[in-house]
Amino acid sequence: MIPEIEYSIKNVGETIMNRLKKGKPYSIVVVAEGIKTGDGKRAAEYVAREIEHETGIETRQTVLGYIQRGGAPTPFDRNLSTRMGGHATELIANGDFGRMIALQGNEISSIPLSEVAGKLKLVTEDHDLVVQGRRMGICFG
Repeated sequence: MIPEIEYSIKNVGETIMNRLKKGKPYSIVVVAEGIKTGDGKRAAEYVAREIEHETGIETRQTVLGYIQRGGAPTPFDRNLSTRMGGHATELIANGDFGRMIALQGNEISSIPLSEVAGKLKLVTEDHDLVVQGRRMGICFG
């Protein structure tokens, strides 16, 4: 569940119940911060409570927070950080400040902070991950 795409908690509950009927007793619902909750509560707390209300199934929330963010780096992560650090060092050596290091395709580059600061990059309905998720039967609401 993401803020950019409307959801129906009833649809989520129905999806969970349909999975249960197919012999799948467990479901994982991933909830982004910032979804509309209607009562101002934290997103995960709200969704867990509403799913339990809709389905009658005990529902627990887990907020990954720093546990997720603090995982062991992969070789790709290590290589990427080295490449980005090298590029940042070159920018500093050239006196080129106010830029953000970016991975664009397979290339390390930089873009002016003015192009990204204070701007939101929202997920659209036609984003490849949303389209693929729907094809796989993932419930977006």
